[in-house]
Parts: sequence; C-alpha cells; structure tokens
Amino acid sequence: MHYSKLLLCLGAASLLGGCVSSGDKSQAKSTSDATTEVAPGNKYKTTDGRTINIGKPTSSGGGTSYKNPHMDKCWVAEGFTFAGMDTVYIVPTLSTAKFSEKNKEEVMVHDRAKDGLVSEIARMLNQRGLTTNVVTKESELKPGAKVFRLENTIVEFTKGGGAARYWVGLYGGGQPVLRVQGKLTEGEKALFSFEARRSGVSAGARVGGVFMKDEDIQGEDIRSLVLDLTDFMAALAGKYTPSP
Repeated sequence: MHYSKLLLCLGAASLLGGCVSSGDKSQAKSTSDATTEVAPGNKYKTTDGRTINIGKPTSSGGGTSYKNPHMDKCWVAEGFTFAGMDTVYIVPTLSTAKFSEKNKEEVMVHDRAKDGLVSEIARMLNQRGLTTNVVTKESELKPGAKVFRLENTIVEFTKGGGAARYWVGLYGGGQPVLRVQGKLTEGEKALFSFEARRSGVSAGARVGGVFMKDEDIQGEDIRSLVLDLTDFMAALAGKYTPSP
C-alpha cells in the first residue's frame, strides 16, 4: 500500500473511533395501532465503566418497545426485567438466510456464525450474572426447572470478500453481513424479542479488513451484537447503575 493511502486509512480509522454502530437503526414497529411514550431513564453506567443508552421507550403491544441505537427492533413484555432468570436454554441457531450452499467456504463461515452466536450469548449471560444456569442442549435441562427459551434466527447473511474490502472496505464494501432475529419465551408466553444487524463494525475490519478472514470479521460482529444485547438485558435487570 502506498504511503499516501496508508495515511488516508489511518485518518479514517481515527474518525471511526473504534466500534461502528449497526448500519440499520430503524425503530421497532409497534404491534398495536397506537403507542404511548413512557418514562425514559435510558442511560446506564456499566460495571466496566462504559455509559450505554438502551433507547427511548414507548408502550407497545402489551409491553415496551425501545428505540435502541444498536438494535433495529427491541421489545419487552410488561413487567419483565430479565432479573431472577433460573435456566436459560439457548436453542441451536436457526437460519432462513439465502446463500450458496455449494460454496464450501460460505457454508463454513455461516455455520461458524450459528455456533458463535450460541457460545457468545452463553458466555455473556454468565458474565453478566443474568441467570443461574445456561444450557445449550435440550438434554441438559433438569426436570422441574423454570426454563426461559432463547431462540435466534439468522435472517440475512453474507460471507464478505477480501478483494472488495481492499477497494471499498472502509465504506462497508466486501464486509460480511449478519442480521439476527431473536425471541425469549417462558412456555407459551413471549417475554422479549429483538432484531439486530452487523456488518464489519470494528475499525480493524474497515481499515485492515483486507488482511482479515471473513469469519474473523464476523466473529467481531457477533461479539458486538451480543455485547449490546446483554447490556440491554443487564440494564433492565438492575445490574447497571442509572446514569443522568
């Protein structure tokens, strides 16, 4: 890479300032005809010193929708706060995404994303202390346990490509894409639902993505998505301190 191009990339990296937010920030659609704004209280200080914004809440469809800056849709049932969850069963990731199943590399990256979602969510739920027991196999469920079922579905997937990242990676070209829809239920009762999209969110992916593997960039995207997801859960569960 020429010296002038390197300077341009470094300058762009400083503007990015670390993690880039999700490209799609559309507000969650209400399941009712009308919404009513509820009390904000949307900023929190995390246990590791970050300040997060879980978004402006509005009452919606028997619960509350949040205009979360890192999720396209985010809804929680009335009275549910993620606190005191006993067993959370993370169902093996489903997928309705369209991709070339004849391309072995594309299949490999897709399958790693499915497994990575489960393992990262399990890790972060434990780290946040949001449940007493995290289960990733149905056979591990104990009889009589109060089970909260978390089901995630990949609805959009693109492997990405290093050649495209070389030319336009800074602007999102050639970056992997991952969009996930998730829902948390207890029995037949819906408690939480979300949708979030990531596509090369780290500064490393944008500036040095040509030197990174597609699956490594998508791994960073998964960590970003799950960080924001579990931050939201922890804030509502009272794990974080409200911030002015």
